[in-house]
Amino acid sequence: MVVKDFRRSDPLFRLLIGPILIRRERGALKKLSDVEGVPHLVESINRYAIVIEHIDGKSLRDSCGPVPEGFFDRLAEVVRAVHERGVTHCDLRSSGNVIVANDGSPYIVDFAACVLQGRGWNPFINFLFRQFAAADDHAVLILKRKHAPEALRPEDVEQLATPIPYEQFARSFGIAVRNLTRRLLTRARPDKG
Repeated sequence: MVVKDFRRSDPLFRLLIGPILIRRERGALKKLSDVEGVPHLVESINRYAIVIEHIDGKSLRDSCGPVPEGFFDRLAEVVRAVHERGVTHCDLRSSGNVIVANDGSPYIVDFAACVLQGRGWNPFINFLFRQFAAADDHAVLILKRKHAPEALRPEDVEQLATPIPYEQFARSFGIAVRNLTRRLLTRARPDKG
């Protein structure tokens, strides 16, 4: 098991941001409890911490050697199942959020940045959800290009060449929010020279 815990974070971050991130991840994992390729929520400890199933393997970022054949096709299937349950990951470009399990299967972890589909008829939220889902799909291809370029098909290359609407704005906005949050809500760490 893995414990995700914000109790040791900087005080302002812990009080203001930690509970939001835990609530989002807990909600996403509950919705995805039947998706093969997503770790299970084991227990909710409190507003600052949850326990998640540990996946034996390495992150795509830390993986040594080639990924198993068909890995990215299976990852795309996991992402499709996640979207069908009304969740977008929103941080799949980070190869640290994709695990290559010991059996070669893909797992997606860290749903703290996720976006949930709106309930009922909400055109704005549902439009945003579709944009984030398209960005997740595009991120799978970006990871494939980086970690298994020989597996790219012509349609993958064509899709990678087509910019996603609003992608640059969304990335810039996300980076700005993250940097502002870190600057305002965390203490500067001393250099370890």
